[in-house]
Amino acid sequence: MVTATYDTEMIRTLNMFESLTDVEARDCLITEEEAYFVVPEGKAGMAIGKGGKIVQKVQNQLGKTVKIYEYNDNIGAFINNIVPGDIRGVDIDDTGEKKKVTINVPNKNKGKVLGREGERIQSIRNILKRTHNVDEVKVE
Repeated sequence: MVTATYDTEMIRTLNMFESLTDVEARDCLITEEEAYFVVPEGKAGMAIGKGGKIVQKVQNQLGKTVKIYEYNDNIGAFINNIVPGDIRGVDIDDTGEKKKVTINVPNKNKGKVLGREGERIQSIRNILKRTHNVDEVKVE
């Protein structure tokens, strides 16, 4: 895992998440409207809670939509966790100086992956950079 720098707000947010969910977050990314938390494999259900009650508390506390993703060392499996909807495949090019990932999705799913004005794909890029040291992410 790549070492990420945490500012005071991020540390507070991680502590709040952990105290409400009893799940240690490996990482978090906060945007204008959403907060993304990366939790250990098998812990997403615990962080979400029965009927989404626990994640609702986190959302109320932050005033943002919260997304919870399970970490996986296997980059393909992790991408499958963080990309909404169907994925046809993931191509990983780790041969050059930069690590590049191409996510192949059906045309009907592209909007869901990219997000309004590209904000979702930007969040996916940031998460992959922080967790798997990916330099470039394309959606085809």
